[in-house]
Amino acid sequence: MKARRTPVPGLSPLVLILLCWGLTGLGAALTLAHLHALDLVQTFMRREGITDTVFNGTGLAWIAFGLTAYIVGDVAARITRQSPRTAPAQIELGRAAKYTFIANLVLLGVTALWIATSAAKAGGLFQLAASAYLDSLTTRDLLLENKLFTGMRLFYAALPATACLAAALLSTGQLHGQGRRLMWATLAINTLALLILPLVMSQRLLLLQLLLSAYFAACLVRGRIFGLHWAGLAVLPFLALWIGREAITNPLVDRPALDIATQKLAFYVVNDMFNAFAPLTRPIYNTNGGILLEGVMFLTFTEGYFLRLLEPRLAALDPMIGGGEFPFFTAAYVDFGVKGGAIVILMVGFVLRRIFVRGTRHFGWAVVYAQIGAALMFSSHSVYFTHQNFYFSAALIALIVTLSQRRQAAAPKSMPKPVFRSRRKPKPAAPPLPDSLVRHLAVFTSQKAQHKTTERARERT
Repeated sequence: MKARRTPVPGLSPLVLILLCWGLTGLGAALTLAHLHALDLVQTFMRREGITDTVFNGTGLAWIAFGLTAYIVGDVAARITRQSPRTAPAQIELGRAAKYTFIANLVLLGVTALWIATSAAKAGGLFQLAASAYLDSLTTRDLLLENKLFTGMRLFYAALPATACLAAALLSTGQLHGQGRRLMWATLAINTLALLILPLVMSQRLLLLQLLLSAYFAACLVRGRIFGLHWAGLAVLPFLALWIGREAITNPLVDRPALDIATQKLAFYVVNDMFNAFAPLTRPIYNTNGGILLEGVMFLTFTEGYFLRLLEPRLAALDPMIGGGEFPFFTAAYVDFGVKGGAIVILMVGFVLRRIFVRGTRHFGWAVVYAQIGAALMFSSHSVYFTHQNFYFSAALIALIVTLSQRRQAAAPKSMPKPVFRSRRKPKPAAPPLPDSLVRHLAVFTSQKAQHKTTERARERT
């Protein structure tokens, strides 16, 4: 069976994963090859206990095996025929813009309330900003301790989702007037918020998530890749945030901020590859979903129970991880071993391909896949598309799109089928009458009508 070609093949999940892991591997190789000239990278590696001895053929073989399993799942999704579905519901763009703006105000309001509560305990907003410059880690801990309710960070982490929706609505080219102004305001406010807030609250990847997902959504809605030069310019805000964050978190390092940020970026690339290779260098006990299912456990309020059960196994992984988290392929191996991990990777490849195909046909799925595509671009750093932040963002997108669907008139109800059906065979239709008999019947009918008309005239007379 021939695979069906879909629009925007350059944004398929397989392409994004290959691009991410290829660039990460190349960056790590170049950094390790010139490690003697990068003194700050050496310092950061010693601090995290990272050595280059873990980069061996075993880890490379697993990554290649995991990538092969993913390709199998992706190809299986291409060649299997999907069941026919009804036409997608139409979206009222003006209504979608209004709901997106309202949802974004709620997200910003909760985030502002969180910051205001923390600032009140720190002695004021300026005092909070000063403490962030002097000790950013302590300030971050203060923010985490002052959450008003469980899951408050989900509202802050969902800002890229509403910005992605705004970019998708603007890319339709059919949004005018107030709706268009609201979406430009949403996109600008969220970008500015995620350019400033991560300086104190960390999570710099949220800005990268916003920029990438907004661009992917615009390309999917238009059905083609466009504006690559503008996409390149969009990286500048993230680099500015990265340099500013490193200047704040390393005030005692007597180096230019650009030098610190560049070497810290090189270190993170090596760190991500260390997290990918280290668990393959020694025997481990599988965590049985403690990593990939953490988001599901958080949203079902079972995180504490399962983490207590898995605490010994998770603690044993500490020497095999630097900063951050396990990347996608390694997380599957740590959770379920070789066979189970390969099956999970294959299933993920199958599902993501199906979501991508739907994203090329449906507006709502396009926005959801844009979030997944952005997460795939840093899948060598973490498994963001299984995180609770992603699930919350996807649910918010689905809610807005569902509420924005165009209301159609109810279709007429069909007659119910009879419960008991007769087994009698229908009688055959009667043969047609001969032409001569039909002619006589027509003459007789016309004469009979004339006779009736004559009788009625006589009665009136």
